[in-house]
Amino acid sequence: KGDRKAFRLLYENFFIALCIFARGFHLEREEAEDIVQEVFCKLYDERHLFTNVSSLKSYLYSSIKNGCLNYIRGEKRRKDRESHYYDDVDEERTFFNDIVESEVYRELKMLMDEFPPQCRNIFERVLQGATSEEIAEALQLSVETVKTQRKKAKQILRERYNLLYNIFGILF
Repeated sequence: KGDRKAFRLLYENFFIALCIFARGFHLEREEAEDIVQEVFCKLYDERHLFTNVSSLKSYLYSSIKNGCLNYIRGEKRRKDRESHYYDDVDEERTFFNDIVESEVYRELKMLMDEFPPQCRNIFERVLQGATSEEIAEALQLSVETVKTQRKKAKQILRERYNLLYNIFGILF
């Protein structure tokens, strides 16, 4: 009936056992202690009257179990929201990257349309990963001619569109 000493004794007798019980729900020590602490605070604030020790124990263990399950459900919801948020961010990032990539290729295509035919043909093969030697052999040109045409394409890109050149500059 509101006796602080009695409550302190109750707390000291049950706190560790209830924490161990709460840890059985795979909670960290701090989480388990917080839940037990909350149950004791609620018990103190509401001043429940129990007719015997069994009903008190039943109340404490049931409250701890419910507190742990509520905590676990809350953590799961938080993780689900977090995961959903990161999925959305990844989806937006991918969407943005797809737009940028499409625009870069569109700009590159427009610039390549300005290349002389042989220069464009060589440059397209370079973008597909072919070496100067492979291009020269396939088009029956000298390696020097291929390199000259690559330089010409590089120069046109540099003059017409500096940003695109900087993005694709490593390809040449």
